[in-house]
Amino acid sequence: MGIIQKILIGALSVVALGVSVFFLSDNFSKQNNSLDTPEKIVSDYKDLLAEAEQLKTSAGNNCDNKNVINKKIESLEKKLADLTERKKQWLESVPKLPDVEPEVLEQGRPGSEVPELTSDVPPLPDITIEEIPGSQTPDLTPDYPPLPEIDMESINILGSEVPELTSDVPPLPEINIDVINPTDYIPELPEINTGRPGSEVPELTPDVPPLPDIEIDIIDPNEKIFQMQDCEQKINNILQQLKALCQDEESAKKSVSDKCSDACQRHKACAAFTEDVTSADLNNAYNSCMEECATWPKDMIKCINTVEIKKPNDCVNFVQCQLPQFYEGKYLK
Repeated sequence: MGIIQKILIGALSVVALGVSVFFLSDNFSKQNNSLDTPEKIVSDYKDLLAEAEQLKTSAGNNCDNKNVINKKIESLEKKLADLTERKKQWLESVPKLPDVEPEVLEQGRPGSEVPELTSDVPPLPDITIEEIPGSQTPDLTPDYPPLPEIDMESINILGSEVPELTSDVPPLPEINIDVINPTDYIPELPEINTGRPGSEVPELTPDVPPLPDIEIDIIDPNEKIFQMQDCEQKINNILQQLKALCQDEESAKKSVSDKCSDACQRHKACAAFTEDVTSADLNNAYNSCMEECATWPKDMIKCINTVEIKKPNDCVNFVQCQLPQFYEGKYLK
């Protein structure tokens, strides 16, 4: 076998080995992605939260080693962004509920429906009113005898006479209404219960024990999505506190804008992360921010302008910048 053949065989072997490694790594990564479960994501969130709390403890109250802490903060932010992406992929992989058309319930009792007339039903015949039997008004012929004349004064209906009062009828006695006491002739009515039996509210005596306090949790804290959001919020809070505490001197000396236009531009950038947002919505967010910004303190505006909006988690700082204890003494120039 010649040298050229050996070189060709060696090159082909290297290429084949590289292709095999590529396919194996691709297969392995796909298997890892397919094995990503909500339980594993929650576990990674909890591990990252423990790492953030440990970093906060090591930073102390003064954050002496700012360079090291800031590098670790960047590493934690990257891990948090990766977990957020994994959470998003898991939520998108959940199958959607099928589209079910609501059933139209038939109203009315059975047999009350009006039947529809089809084209094969013959039309009703045209009938005039004269053709209906019994609808004609009989004519009075002149051979009927006239009604006799009756003298109304001669009619005496039993009981219709008005009796005459004779002089031997004694007069009615005089009654003094003021002398009569109403309680003498008005009896006391018994108490009537208008409710149904068993509807009376019983009176609670002192020996009745109080009702136990029942806590009703509408939201189950053990749900995976709530655990993810809770850990994510806690990690964000710790990282923002560390970034404010361990801010290096160069960035602290850097002039910070106190213009509302810069702060509202960041507010508009955060609104862009909203789903199905339109350009009109972004303009409304900017205009409403400009109206409210006139009442904001300068330190609060500076706090907002120190934030760089690159991902949705950066928008959490807007809420913290509204707290005086967060921005006072840090952004005064």
